[in-house]
Amino acid sequence: MVELIVGIVVPVVMVALRIPLQGFAGDRAPFAFLFVGAALATLLAGWRSGVIAVVAGQILTWYLVILPQWSFALPSSEVRGGLILATVSELLTVLVIALYQREVTKGVRERERRMELLDQARREIDHRAKNNNQTVLSLIQLQAAREKDPRVKAALHQVEDRIAAISIATDHLAIRSEDLSAVGLRDHLCQLCAQLERGLARGEVRVECDIADVTASADTATHLAIIVNELVTNALKHAFVDGGHGLVRVQSRVIGVGLELEVSDDGCGMNGRSRSAGTGLGRKLVDNFAKHLHAKHDISTSASGTTHRLVVPRLE
Repeated sequence: MVELIVGIVVPVVMVALRIPLQGFAGDRAPFAFLFVGAALATLLAGWRSGVIAVVAGQILTWYLVILPQWSFALPSSEVRGGLILATVSELLTVLVIALYQREVTKGVRERERRMELLDQARREIDHRAKNNNQTVLSLIQLQAAREKDPRVKAALHQVEDRIAAISIATDHLAIRSEDLSAVGLRDHLCQLCAQLERGLARGEVRVECDIADVTASADTATHLAIIVNELVTNALKHAFVDGGHGLVRVQSRVIGVGLELEVSDDGCGMNGRSRSAGTGLGRKLVDNFAKHLHAKHDISTSASGTTHRLVVPRLE
C-alpha cells in the first residue's frame, strides 16, 4: 500500500510542478521533473514504487502536458520517440537506484552480522578475563589463609587488593555505550571505594566518593584505580585509631580535558604515624603511576589529616 501511494503521489506532484511552466516552455522537456520523481519514489518506497511512478508520470504527462493538452491523442512521431526514450531512461534510473539500494542493504546486514560476532567475542573475552581474575584472587586468598607469617599474609592481602582494583575496570568498560576504549570513572572508582570500605574500614570510619561523571581511557582508569586503591587503603589502615571514627573522601573535578583528583582523610596525619605504618611500596606505586599519567602529585599533611591531590592533564 505504501509503495502504491508513494508511486502515485510523487508523479502527481512532479506533473503539478511542470504544468505552470506550460506557457513558458510549451511541451518542450515535458518529462524533466519525472526523472526526479522516479528517483524519489524509488528511494522512499523501493523499486516497485519507482516503476509505478514512471508509469503514472508518463500517463499524466501525456494527458496534461504534451500538446494537445487534456487529451490522449497521439502526439507527433518526434514527441512519441521522446516519450519512449524518457520512459526507458526513467526505468533505467529506477534500476540503478534499486541495485544500489540492494548493495547498501547487503552491506548493512553484513556489518550487523560482523558486529554481532564481535559482540559475542567481546562477551566471551570479558567472561574469561573475569574468571581469570577471580582465579588469581582465589589462589592468593588461599595462600594468605595458609600463611603463618603475618608480614607475608599482609603482603598477600595487599597484592589481592591491587589485583581487585585492576579487575574492577573490566566491569566498567564503557562498551555498553559502544566505546571499547573508555571507562566511566564515577562507577569505576566509587565501586572500588565501596569495596575498600567494606573490607578495611574499622570502627566508625567511612569512605565517601564524589567523582565527576566522565570517561577515561582504559589505561588511565586502571592507573587511577591503583592510585586510589593505595591512598584509600593506606588511610584506612594507618590514619585512624582503632575503634575511632573518621572520614576518607575521594573527589574530583574536571579541568579542561584533564581531572583533578583528591584523596583526603581527617586522621592523625602522616607525621603522627608510626614507622610500621607501611613498607613504602604503596607510595612508590602512587608515584610511578602518577608519572605514567604525567600527573602532578601534591601532599599536604598535619595533625588534622592528610590530603593527596593529583592533577591529570589528559584522560585520553
